[in-house]
Amino acid sequence: MSKIIVVGGGPAGMLASIFAAKNGHEVVVYEKNEKLGKKLFITGKGRCNITNAADMEILFDNVVTNRKFLYSAFYSFTNTDMIELLESLGVRTKVERGDRVFPVSDKSNDIIRALQGEMERLGVKIYLKK
Repeated sequence: MSKIIVVGGGPAGMLASIFAAKNGHEVVVYEKNEKLGKKLFITGKGRCNITNAADMEILFDNVVTNRKFLYSAFYSFTNTDMIELLESLGVRTKVERGDRVFPVSDKSNDIIRALQGEMERLGVKIYLKK
């Protein structure tokens, strides 16, 4: 088992740590703020606009540059994958105008709690204010 250090406990860092831990790695996350996912609290006016439910090809039609670069990243973990992950962690989602996806609760904290709970369940070590 290799050791992985994730610098930053924002959405990308939280997801990276979850997937690394699921793949058998020992994971440590260092976050400079006093809590994980701090910027998630302000997305979607505090409601947490998680992703967009539009078909991937429609999303790519709106990409002006570097479409090819984004293609592999977006297809290795799709918007549907994100919704399914959250639902598996107990966060119900809803789709609103413009195909924007939010937690049914309209609370960004529910997303943060679910991701942090999964990190803890998987044994990810979290160091805040570091």
